[in-house]
Amino acid sequence: MDRLSSAMNRRTLLIAAIASAITARRDAQSHTIQPAPINGFELPEPKALQASSLRTHARVPFSSRDLGGRWSFVFFGFTHCPDVCPTTLAELRRVRAAIGAARDTAPNRVLFVTIDPVRDTDARLAEYIARFGPGVTALNGSANAIKTFADQFRVKYEIAGNGKATNGSYLFDHTASVSLVGPDARLYAVFTLPLRTQAVANDVLRIHAKHRADLCPNVSGQHDTLTCIAKTV
Repeated sequence: MDRLSSAMNRRTLLIAAIASAITARRDAQSHTIQPAPINGFELPEPKALQASSLRTHARVPFSSRDLGGRWSFVFFGFTHCPDVCPTTLAELRRVRAAIGAARDTAPNRVLFVTIDPVRDTDARLAEYIARFGPGVTALNGSANAIKTFADQFRVKYEIAGNGKATNGSYLFDHTASVSLVGPDARLYAVFTLPLRTQAVANDVLRIHAKHRADLCPNVSGQHDTLTCIAKTV
C-alpha cells in the first residue's frame, strides 16, 4: 500500500511539474509577443479633437479637418525657448527619418503650436521651423484659441517666475510632451521627453499598423507630402 501511494505521489508530482513547465513556456511566449510599454502612454480609446480659429505660419486657416489626413506629432512651445523646444524638434526630425526608412512608412508631420502668440509672429515662426527640416508646420492664433486647443491635450503653460513679462523678456513653464494625433484627428498617444528616436518610431509604426486598415489603407504623395487615403464605405 505504501509502495502504491509512493508511486502515485511521484506520478502526481511528475504531472504537476510537466503542467507547470508548459504553463511557464506559454507565459514566456505570451510575454515575448507583447509590445514593450511606450515612452509615455497610449490611450485605450483615442480621443476626438477639435481645432478652430488657428492658422499656419503661412497665414492659412487651420481647422479640425486640417488636423487629420496623416499622423501628426503635436508639440506646444515657443521660439524663445532656450533648450527643450529646439531639442525636441531636432529629436522629432530624427524620429521622422527613422519612420521614413521603414518599408511600410506612416505618413506624418510635426505641428509646432506656439504658446507665445504675442512675440511669435507668423514670420518668426516660419523662420524658426525652417531650421528643423521639411514636414514641420507652425500653428498660431489668439491666446484664447491656443489655450482652448492646448486644453484638449492637457497641456499647461504660464510665464515663468512671477507670471509677468518684464520688458518683453520672459520664458514659459510648460508641459513637455509630444502628442500623436491620427489621420482621423483623434489623440492616440503621448510621448514623454526626452524622446528615444528608434523607440518612438517603432511605437508610431506599430500604432499605424494596428489602425491602418481603417485610417490609412492607401497613401498619396511623396516624402513629406504623403497623405493617408481613408477607407470609403
